[in-house]
Amino acid sequence: MKIFATVFIIVALVLVLMSCSNFKLVDALNAPLSSAHYEKVTNLAYGTDARQVLDIYYPTAATDKTRGKNKPIIVFVYGGAWTSGEKKDYIFIAHALTQAGYRVVIPDYRLYPAVKFPLFIDDIADAIAYLDQQKAKLFTDVSQGIVLMGHSAGAHTAALLATDQRYFKRRNLQIPLAGLVALAGPYDLQLDDPEVIPIFLPVRDETTTNPTRMVHPNMPPVLLLHGQKDTRVKPFHTENFAQALQQQTIPHTVKRYKKVSHVNILVSIASPLRYLNPSHQDILAFLATLRR
Repeated sequence: MKIFATVFIIVALVLVLMSCSNFKLVDALNAPLSSAHYEKVTNLAYGTDARQVLDIYYPTAATDKTRGKNKPIIVFVYGGAWTSGEKKDYIFIAHALTQAGYRVVIPDYRLYPAVKFPLFIDDIADAIAYLDQQKAKLFTDVSQGIVLMGHSAGAHTAALLATDQRYFKRRNLQIPLAGLVALAGPYDLQLDDPEVIPIFLPVRDETTTNPTRMVHPNMPPVLLLHGQKDTRVKPFHTENFAQALQQQTIPHTVKRYKKVSHVNILVSIASPLRYLNPSHQDILAFLATLRR
């Protein structure tokens, strides 16, 4: 029965995450999850476009009397090849992290073909700037900073914001960046890739799109996770990014999972599927080291 349920859920998520179906089978994963340990505020507008909205999940008093105080705020950026995705599909991420006492922010952002690079990166930077501007109203405490977390295309966005300092400098961001958690991202982005060309061109300078070229000495600690069976985003992206971090002596941890695919590395964060691989426990262990 467990195997059947796992197969059903993973197939459903593949369809959603790879944009192969409009039927939200991802609800099969989110629906059974209890919301008893968190409260949420939805659709806070950080811009004027309908997709420039975000949700915030707070641990409740029953599980964390300080509502996440003295822990970093986690901003999760979902993937979808920059062409698809909705924040409501990732309740299982907020469920898992609020259960551990973290405040979680999940923004929507504009997608191709409505926009091209760098506007979807700008959207996440603007969402974080909104959190910064509204921090007194939205959060009890922000002293532990923000952790950027992302999967696939969202991991690329998170990594680019962590490496290219211009996005946050232009917005005069005051909340410190405490860490980066990146799952299966295309960090060594190739501008001649047929899937990338319409979204990123006419940009010609790879240093503006490629996090591996933008690593700098002031980066926070980094956790990189990748499945060795990932055929969607090949593991060499994580290896090349890790090498760039090593060259700049940035504290980083790399977790490689031998039999894990592109989707499994993410869905295993959900409580029913944590037996698939240890990505959930590895993320929590890393987060616990980030106390400022």
